Amino acid sequence: MTPMRSCIGCRTVKPVDAMVRICLNEDGRLRASAESQGRGAWICKTEVCFKAASSKGRLARALKAEPLLEVQNQISTVYEELGF
Repeated sequence: MTPMRSCIGCRTVKPVDAMVRICLNEDGRLRASAESQGRGAWICKTEVCFKAASSKGRLARALKAEPLLEVQNQISTVYEELGF
């Protein structure tokens, strides 16, 4: 059975194959990797979901990041890494 996760962008449940995990590592940097350790959130592999998660502050809240502004600044870097 394929593991299922909820997207923080569109809030639908999908298989992990259709999603990417964004996590906040111990060094305070965002990474897009299912293997990375640290607090994470799942987002569909679509530009629409990624933008919804970041613009509405859902990603920063899900990661319980402090300060939130630093996470918002790093989102564009992760966005480029994913190729959107």
